[in-house]
Amino acid sequence: SRLKKEFTSLFGGENAARYLIHSGVTTYHPSGDNSHFNTDNIFDAYDVQNIPSGLKHTAYRILSAKQQNRPFKIAFGGYSVTVGRGNYFHQSYPFVLKNLLTRPMELLGIELQVRNAAIGGVPSFPYGWCLDNFLGDDIDVLSWDYSMNEAGGV
Repeated sequence: SRLKKEFTSLFGGENAARYLIHSGVTTYHPSGDNSHFNTDNIFDAYDVQNIPSGLKHTAYRILSAKQQNRPFKIAFGGYSVTVGRGNYFHQSYPFVLKNLLTRPMELLGIELQVRNAAIGGVPSFPYGWCLDNFLGDDIDVLSWDYSMNEAGGV
């Protein structure tokens, strides 16, 4: 199918794509028994050479959130586009993404938290020095949009 070919090409070939599908469907065991989770060697049973390291790290963080029975946290910084200027706050990209991911994360037994700390018209410097204050120091994934004000200059 076209979707399968696209997924395979985007995620490092057929073995890597099968690994991602297998991990997403069977690794999380939403039974509530977390005693068998050990994220230290979660990838050992798979050929993951072709999976981009960023995807592996994100998968590790998701598994860690499940194992530690804590929320998975995504924080967003950037400018007016990320803030959602011209839209309601809940229509901003971070919360649209949250709406898309909440149900799949619930099925895995993981609470999803999203933070939108973007501020229109404020450049990365000095804002970047205060990320812990704006985004928190406990996030799993950070997304920073600098394309509007600093494209090519960061």
